Amino acid sequence: MSQEPSPPPVVPDFPGLREDTDGLSETQRERREQILSAAETIIAGHGIQELSLKKIEDEAGMSRGQLTYYFPTKESILLAVYDRMLRRMIREALAADGPKPMTGRAWECLQHGIGKHLEPEWPPPGGRELFSLLFTFLAQMGHRDDYRTRLSKWYADWRSFIAADVESSVPEPRPVSPRVVAALVQALFHGLEVQLMIDPQAFDRAEMYAACVRLLAPLFHPAPTEG
Repeated sequence: MSQEPSPPPVVPDFPGLREDTDGLSETQRERREQILSAAETIIAGHGIQELSLKKIEDEAGMSRGQLTYYFPTKESILLAVYDRMLRRMIREALAADGPKPMTGRAWECLQHGIGKHLEPEWPPPGGRELFSLLFTFLAQMGHRDDYRTRLSKWYADWRSFIAADVESSVPEPRPVSPRVVAALVQALFHGLEVQLMIDPQAFDRAEMYAACVRLLAPLFHPAPTEG
């Protein structure tokens, strides 16, 4: 008697996809999105330095009172825009072709992710604005606890997600803990993004891809123990 095929593994919510709009009506959600769309339009067209509450009011067609009802400060808008851009990029990445996380294919997911980050057209549309916001937050974290708290939570969630994927994919004994692998992957992606945004010709991309795969492969394919 043949066994029924097991159902495909369920991919849990990726960190960053959960939107905090509980308690808002549909109209309130629409107005909130209208404000964020206006802010994104200004950032994309003129840069973060040109963003102001007055310009958002004009772009969104709202009064100052309507605007500050949802976002009391420009900084709160920046954080919400960052979240929104991030959710969009994650959704697009998960919907695209390629291996999926939390399906026992962490090594394939990592290779795919490195390859995407090294493509000439990376970052994707909207990505440069997202990274510009990130660097703005990093530059001000010394005196902005709200920036530090938001980024710290996001990065901790992201590391936990990667670590869980590695733990479910790489059998013991593992040469390095999944948590350390996750932090290393996070640092690698950041480093590549920063270098290529500053200098797109910093290195040969195919050579860098091969080097990353060669360096990281032992973390996902432990050497067999001697019998």
